[in-house]
Amino acid sequence: MIRSSYRNVIWAVCGSFCLCSISAVQSLGQSTASPEAIVITIGDLKLTAGEVEKIVASLPPQNRQYFASPAGRPQLADFLVRTKLFVREAEKRRLEDRDDIKRSLNLFRESLLSREVQAEMVKEIKVTDEEAKQFLDANSKSFEQAKVRRIVVRSASTNQFYADGKPSDQLPTDEQAKAKTEDIRKKITEGADFEEMAAKFSDDPMTSGKGGDLGYVRRVNQDPRVLLTPPMLETIFALKVGETSPVTQTPFGFEMFKLEELKSPKLEEVRQEVENAIRQRESEALYQEMKARSSVKIDEAYFGIGAPGASTQGQKK
Repeated sequence: MIRSSYRNVIWAVCGSFCLCSISAVQSLGQSTASPEAIVITIGDLKLTAGEVEKIVASLPPQNRQYFASPAGRPQLADFLVRTKLFVREAEKRRLEDRDDIKRSLNLFRESLLSREVQAEMVKEIKVTDEEAKQFLDANSKSFEQAKVRRIVVRSASTNQFYADGKPSDQLPTDEQAKAKTEDIRKKITEGADFEEMAAKFSDDPMTSGKGGDLGYVRRVNQDPRVLLTPPMLETIFALKVGETSPVTQTPFGFEMFKLEELKSPKLEEVRQEVENAIRQRESEALYQEMKARSSVKIDEAYFGIGAPGASTQGQKK
């Protein structure tokens, strides 16, 4: 029986093939074999180190990284052998002649080709300095950065977001945590230093040792390592420089923010993001042009287009 963790790896690899892009060949890390060296033999079939590396290079990034690691390399060998042997058995049974298999193979082929040609078309879109500048000027709010500090007071109901093993019954209730946070805010409005209060009272393990300093946060395309929900970002960017927010309940407890600086980045600082956004916009325009040229007709009732809750992505006419 395949171990469940290994089985999950296999299913992740197989299920992700049609979603990944073809990428450059990457070395398997510790391997020192020449590309011509035969590293797997299955009867008459022989796989060289170079062929194996090409297989790894075509995997989704997360699987590629795992199979290139010391822990994943042995499982890669078994994955390749297992796949080749079962494919042989499938071919003996002529499973490729089954209609459902044909549909799946065709879907894989079309998905891969579609994804690859879209990637090529996006790369072909050229962005001039003037276009980039105009885009940044028109979308300056989206690229704003705020230098902010925070104070968090955790409560028993938010204890699951902390990994220190502290029992919930040793933490304040929501009412107590809110009252404590309001008291801290009152002291700050009366002249207490926000940084000192954060260092003394904040329960945020990431910032309390830095006086609550979150550094610069983004209005959009926020670094996922900075755990800020959209409502929290709305609170931050609604502040004036030097202002402290009201106390608000978040998934991490009760907290407040202080805005220390608000700036718009220079074009050279976000040039790649700007170009990516322009290319994405132009790519969508190309898709809409292709639809118009191809006389596409869709049964909107059958697909639920326009129904409540339906996505409107790609439905421009």
